[in-house]
Amino acid sequence: MQVGGGDWISNLLWFFMFFIFILIYPRMMIYQVVTKIEKDIAELEKVADKGRNAILRKISSKPSKELKQKVTDFMEFFIGVPVSMDPYGIVDKVHMVIKHADEREKAFVMEIAPHLSKEERKDIAAAIQHNAGLYQIVKIIRHYLELIKKYKILQLAMIIQMQIPLIKKIADALEKSVDAFVENAPIGDGIGPLAVASMIPANVKVMEMEEEEFVYSKVKVEGKTVILSKAFGPGTTIGYPGKFVQNISRKERIDRIITVDAAGALEGEKNGIVMDGVGVGQRGNEVIAYHGFQIEEVALKKNITVDSIGIKEVSETAIYPMVDDVYKSLPKVVEKIKEVIKKGPKNEKILVIGFGNTSGVGNNVKSLKEAEVKIKKNIQKMKKEEKERKRKENTFWNKFLNPF
Repeated sequence: MQVGGGDWISNLLWFFMFFIFILIYPRMMIYQVVTKIEKDIAELEKVADKGRNAILRKISSKPSKELKQKVTDFMEFFIGVPVSMDPYGIVDKVHMVIKHADEREKAFVMEIAPHLSKEERKDIAAAIQHNAGLYQIVKIIRHYLELIKKYKILQLAMIIQMQIPLIKKIADALEKSVDAFVENAPIGDGIGPLAVASMIPANVKVMEMEEEEFVYSKVKVEGKTVILSKAFGPGTTIGYPGKFVQNISRKERIDRIITVDAAGALEGEKNGIVMDGVGVGQRGNEVIAYHGFQIEEVALKKNITVDSIGIKEVSETAIYPMVDDVYKSLPKVVEKIKEVIKKGPKNEKILVIGFGNTSGVGNNVKSLKEAEVKIKKNIQKMKKEEKERKRKENTFWNKFLNPF
């Protein structure tokens, strides 16, 4: 009787605890995950606010309440990509929208910072764009957090929690890019313009196409006439390389085009590996890809061969201040450009385009000294930050939870 009674009570308790576990455990899990996500959102908001404050300090040492509100409001600025159900003419539509967006951004920055130089205003415009990306990340995560709290969706909470490390990685890259633009420092995406600028002697005339925000110089490389071109620096811009190629091809005979640009690397691949191929190197979303489309149109109509040189970079380092491995690849990039130029007939005229953001990169070799000072300063800063991060993570508990 005692054994039977004991078993009966144990079973009853077991079933009772089982049902309590089923009812309470999901809520406990949601509470735990929601608490962690709220903490992560708070951290991301601090990062976004830090970026906004850096922009405001660049504009004014004592920013007014009105200025703060204007910059915050402009973070909501968006670009509606044209409808592509009927693809005919879509590239011209994209160009029209992007051009109009650039004009709006320039007008806004001129309104809030008329005292800054033209180059500094470009830096501010780019910094605002990237900081708006940080605010957008915060808004999206908060949106899902409110859904989780409202409908008690454990599965969605776990999905968001699993994505947080990647989201933080993106946010970290955007934070560093905002700092780089505010300081007018070269970023990873600027390796193409940097290589081209290093090949333009200080005594060679640099010609500008103002509307396309591009510059070019004619030089002799490996015995051939080469037109070296890049976005107008050192202000933050990628220019309009597609329109530039359309216009320069009307003025000059072009037999071959060589594009030099940062290229995506997979996780585990080393930054700074230099490779070559064919076709226009620059790719991305519709907003970016239309530059490549315009160049391909010119190449097709005029039977121009297009070669490409890529410098591998893990995605986030493209918008970081230029990292050590990418900076050290500069001599290899220049050597590869010369190697590709050697190919083909001796009498051909070659157009070399340094694709990418020209933040902190001037228009000839003379400007490189200032760029190199900023690059080396940021490399030291990032190494110090990485060392501090590893020191904080190098605890027994962290090693136990994160064996990799």
